[in-house]
Amino acid sequence: MNALEVHHLKIWDGLTGRVLVRDSSFNVKYGECLAIVGESGSGKSLTCRAIMRLIRAGLRQSGSILVNGVNLSELPEKEMRRMRGRRLCMIMQNGMRAFDPSRPVGAHLRETLAVHGKRSREEMAVTLKKAMESVGLEDPAAVMSRYPHELSGGMLQRIMIALAIVLEPDVIIADEPTTALDAVTQYEVVEQFVRLRSRTGSSMIFVSHDLGVVKRIADEVLVMKDGEIVERGETGDIFSGARHPYTRYLVSSKLTLTRHFMQVMGGHGGVES
Repeated sequence: MNALEVHHLKIWDGLTGRVLVRDSSFNVKYGECLAIVGESGSGKSLTCRAIMRLIRAGLRQSGSILVNGVNLSELPEKEMRRMRGRRLCMIMQNGMRAFDPSRPVGAHLRETLAVHGKRSREEMAVTLKKAMESVGLEDPAAVMSRYPHELSGGMLQRIMIALAIVLEPDVIIADEPTTALDAVTQYEVVEQFVRLRSRTGSSMIFVSHDLGVVKRIADEVLVMKDGEIVERGETGDIFSGARHPYTRYLVSSKLTLTRHFMQVMGGHGGVES
């Protein structure tokens, strides 16, 4: 059974007709993590935004996207807004962009929970406190009183993970969540994602160009190049026996660049030569 099914997804520029993602089809199984890898401009993030129906103005998409059998492509926008957070949760690369800079982060968290649940203010406070403590955020009340610019990138990522813990969506999409973080913080955040999967049982799409991270967290890997899926398979098979030349290039070059990260991780998912 699949938590998410994407059938014949196509994304193009409505003005020029230029195709950005060509006929992509893939599934994410219940409780499993699919990593989407590829270089900048390959269509990874665009695919994720299309799943959320959040592509920028001027772009068009076609195909069908199903979450637990519900075709998101057919939902009116009002119903789609309810799906975001309740069924689908997206954790972005830049935590600063996920929050309103003019308001404390706690206001954003409480507002999101109010939209997707029926908790009282007191219940929300207790639930958020527990979730934030579980991802290593000390003094949650003080953290929630701060504005986004007063918090580090790693703290903002942890806050988004804590929110996902509370919402317990069916599918979590993490769009390059460790790119802007230093190596030590990357390790800590990746471990939080591993725990998040275990805690919520949610399925996950993890977008990254860092194959060291992918090897740690993903069950399956999907490789994109120039808007097309060029290879897919179980993580071990992709790393040990990639068939497409582009995938072999990614494995050979990117793993060399992530050796330091893997050393920081203490040997988790060790890198073969």
